[in-house]
Amino acid sequence: MVLKKHLELLKGRKLINDSLIEIMLKIENRLITFWCVDVTTTQVEMGLVHLAMALGRIKRGCAALPLNKDMFAEIKSAVCFPQVLRIHADILTLIPFTVPESEQTHLIANWYSLILAQPWVLDER
Repeated sequence: MVLKKHLELLKGRKLINDSLIEIMLKIENRLITFWCVDVTTTQVEMGLVHLAMALGRIKRGCAALPLNKDMFAEIKSAVCFPQVLRIHADILTLIPFTVPESEQTHLIANWYSLILAQPWVLDER
């Protein structure tokens, strides 16, 4: 299912709104045009849906607990972690509000798994 359809379903359940749909479509476009991400994979679709749900949760004044410390430490020790942070920082520029640190740990984990599945994303930009 394409991202727009997923986002409309989330909107129908009042989990996100039109402004978050717009943000998510900008993020999807950035991943495609700048990072050369194949957004048609189930992994990326689910990662973007999880990001949309996280943004909706944040807008409602809530935040998830941080990722397990041991898991996050393993991600931070990866050779590609600086590139993961580059993607993360780039995507954060498209979100016009503060994303709590606890939520960011989950986003970073998603970008890390993306790089493992699509290593060409590491190519210099």
